[in-house]
Amino acid sequence: MTDPLDRAALIAELQDLLLETPALQEFVEGVAVAAAHHFGPATSATVSMQRHGRPNTVAASDTRTAECDQVEYDADSGPCLDALRGGTVVTSDDLAVEHRWSAWLVAARDRGFASVLAIPRTVRPGVEIALNLYAREPGAWDGPVLAVAHLYADEIARAMHLYLRGTDQAELNADLRAAILSRSVIDQAIGVIMAQNRCTEDRAIEMLRAASQHRNVKLRDVATILVQSVAGVPPRDVDTFHDRGS
Repeated sequence: MTDPLDRAALIAELQDLLLETPALQEFVEGVAVAAAHHFGPATSATVSMQRHGRPNTVAASDTRTAECDQVEYDADSGPCLDALRGGTVVTSDDLAVEHRWSAWLVAARDRGFASVLAIPRTVRPGVEIALNLYAREPGAWDGPVLAVAHLYADEIARAMHLYLRGTDQAELNADLRAAILSRSVIDQAIGVIMAQNRCTEDRAIEMLRAASQHRNVKLRDVATILVQSVAGVPPRDVDTFHDRGS
């Protein structure tokens, strides 16, 4: 097992993993496997994410831990959920004498686990993650092990934050693109109305809006129908929006 006190080496290992696995899912799965490997063959790991109160396992080092997590979600009771909901580290050093989380406890014992550690992190408001470590030996969570486990949890939360920020930007870009494309079709329809009726732009806009309200159809859809009726083909969307860096 790697020296748990070698913090610099651990951080470098996690950063290399992040660079080598650009997809978030692969990175989180890699961290779960790396955490299990780091603490030795008697340890397994999962990563849980809770978004707006709904938890699920996003990565697991093996099927046994994933099964334990699922029992926990189904029963709505377990160390991971307590950590996510309370925002505090949850441990059980000896499952043989543990009395909390009855359904999860049976599942964990049946799969050979003797102790558990759950470390939560807030990624952003409404999004939390927890690194869950399962050990087949009691009393596995001493000071050095806890310190390293916290580092793993920090890196997972940091990567998740960056990923969600990128996702938010992509969604914003898509919304902006849709708005611009819609505006393009409407502008084409206004031009058609102006040419057909020899009227001003303001008057053409009024006529288009009146048609939309009379038919109870969205303005873009009315514009699309009008342009297609004149051109004989669907209107051409002019995409003038570009992502940064494209």
